[in-house]
Amino acid sequence: MKLNGKLWILGACFLMARPLFSQNAFLELNLNNPAVQNMARSMRPRPTLEIFRVIERAGNDKRISGIILNISSFQAGQETLWELRSALEKFKSKGKKVCAFISAADLDMYCLATVADKIVMDDQGSLALLGYAWGRGYVQHSLEKLGIGARELRYLEFKSAAETYTRDSLSDADRRQYGEVLDDIMTITRDTVTKARSWTAEEFDSIINNEFMFSAKSALARGLVDYTGRKEAALKAIREITGSEKENDFFLFGDSDSSLTGSKYFYHPVRANWMSRPPVIAVIYANGVTDMERGIAAKALARTIQEVSEKKRVKALVIRINSPGGSAEAADYVAEAVKNAKQRIPVVVSMGAVAASGGYWVSMNASHITASPVTLTGSIGVIGSWFYDKGLNSKLGMTVDTIQRGNHADLLTGMILPHRDLSPQEEARYREYILDLYGDFTARVAAGRNMDIARVEAAAQGRVYSGLGALNAGLIDSIGGLDDAVQTARKLAKISDHRKVAYDEYPKPKFFDKILDRLLAAGISGDSSTASAAVVTDLFLPGPLLEDLRFRIAHNGQVMPILPWGTVFNGPDTGK
Repeated sequence: MKLNGKLWILGACFLMARPLFSQNAFLELNLNNPAVQNMARSMRPRPTLEIFRVIERAGNDKRISGIILNISSFQAGQETLWELRSALEKFKSKGKKVCAFISAADLDMYCLATVADKIVMDDQGSLALLGYAWGRGYVQHSLEKLGIGARELRYLEFKSAAETYTRDSLSDADRRQYGEVLDDIMTITRDTVTKARSWTAEEFDSIINNEFMFSAKSALARGLVDYTGRKEAALKAIREITGSEKENDFFLFGDSDSSLTGSKYFYHPVRANWMSRPPVIAVIYANGVTDMERGIAAKALARTIQEVSEKKRVKALVIRINSPGGSAEAADYVAEAVKNAKQRIPVVVSMGAVAASGGYWVSMNASHITASPVTLTGSIGVIGSWFYDKGLNSKLGMTVDTIQRGNHADLLTGMILPHRDLSPQEEARYREYILDLYGDFTARVAAGRNMDIARVEAAAQGRVYSGLGALNAGLIDSIGGLDDAVQTARKLAKISDHRKVAYDEYPKPKFFDKILDRLLAAGISGDSSTASAAVVTDLFLPGPLLEDLRFRIAHNGQVMPILPWGTVFNGPDTGK
């Protein structure tokens, strides 16, 4: 009995360890865990690097012959989807296979799925290939009805950050610059999908412009997907991909509750052995407006960059930037920290969805800058906006009376908002200040990027670019995602490809949660006049626009390198 018991235990252990000895296992990369996808698209994209490392490990793992990409309810930004597709292409380049499982998918999600050798669609799913649209909401007339005046202090052709409040339609400059970005994104998607599915460009355009909406049945008939169903359909697809009828073993990365395969064998990135003291690549996330205390929290971020770069085991630094800009002072704090850190170790910037205006200022001194082709970047320029009382006090039954010493002493006086517009003399002084700061910005870019000032000026004037456009303009060094930035950092640090590396991510959770709490508060602390303005605007403005307006009113009259509110493509406006 004792012997039989030992044999039973050994047998059970062997069965439990079965995938350890597999040679044709598939890894289910299940990205449907809400906690994972919310963090991937929020201000805390920590899991993204882990996903890349899992894909990299699977590519080098002899047991793994393929990946099931389960994105049936996954949501993420265009840049994250592009980065995932790029990582899976590298996985496939090692002779391995991919099967994608989708359900409700749009054009971006479908573009990701086309990396697969076979696409399986839930038989109750839908596919909406609508193309891309970009637009902006305008509240000029709303402010007028409230009695709020808004002036755009703009002297650069493409710097349109205040148009939301001063216009009611797209300017020619915005129609041009964002139209070119939209063209780049559409071209990237068209080229990617047609190559993957062996379509012509004409077939792609016909699908987008004439058919665009598909059930699972019609998607299969049209050749957009290869199978419909769920687990059994995925297993059929795998058998076709591998050319084998043998039962496959499965590993799982991600949420077990929403797993397609039901595997209980969890798969994780390779962990460096800290006892061997491997070299460290530090990854620092900088997200939100460039501000001293909120958003990127410039003072704390600059201190983190300095402290991390001085650690003996840290051989390279990667900074992941998602920022539409804000304060020039805050951006420069971080830019100086990057410049100083670069004297000690390589510093690589990975641009996320947006790293423009002040977000580009933060990046410009790096050893190497990489961005996805759909990243919004550039916007080298500064702008100011001025909000003032144009009847608001009167509507509320309020009056203002002042005494002053000095011709401009009453400029900031008033209830809720300054009680008057700028005078011609004051506007002229603002113009001089803005152009001085713009000259400083372009000079710093020229020095940081080692570019001729004339070339910087040709790419500046506040103009926004896609990642591809920025590469052509010399504003970045390469097209790539976070994993590419890590690999570039490794090369610049001269770390052998065969040596294991440890990754250390910053900010640490407790500190980062404090920053996130500030962001989620959706408000800016300040004096009672700012709070009073919030009472009025809360009544009619959507949340993200409200946050932007409150930010600008709190910084009324300040000249900033910042993008306009609502700089997003395709889908509802989500603000910065």
